[in-house]
Amino acid sequence: MDYSLANTLWHNMDGVWHVCLFYDINCSYMHNLFAWMNGNDFIDIHSDIQITPGIRIWHVHGHQPKCFPQFAPLYIPGVGWIDGEIIETLWSILNIISTSAHTMSAPHHQELLDFQMNNSNYMKMIRMG
Repeated sequence: MDYSLANTLWHNMDGVWHVCLFYDINCSYMHNLFAWMNGNDFIDIHSDIQITPGIRIWHVHGHQPKCFPQFAPLYIPGVGWIDGEIIETLWSILNIISTSAHTMSAPHHQELLDFQMNNSNYMKMIRMG
């Protein structure tokens, strides 16, 4: 996670100095993030970037009560009404085809999943704006 985050925050981030990071265990992860990275020759985050931690709405309810007002997206200024569940929302559309897909051969199953995800991406793209 540290390596992926550090690389992401260096890639194509010109002029971006504030980032909201959603992670299931941000309440404990952010306490130690910069301590882990200090003195590390391979992982570094630009010192001017401000990271606002958040916990995705479905996961924050499983934490201690004090985590909810601090990390729930509804209480983070500028974030608002999002669930933070990007991958899970993509999986949910696959439930429609799951009954058909489980009886298919592996290549046909892969082709069906590719088609469904490409269609999902296309529909998101044409609905933008």
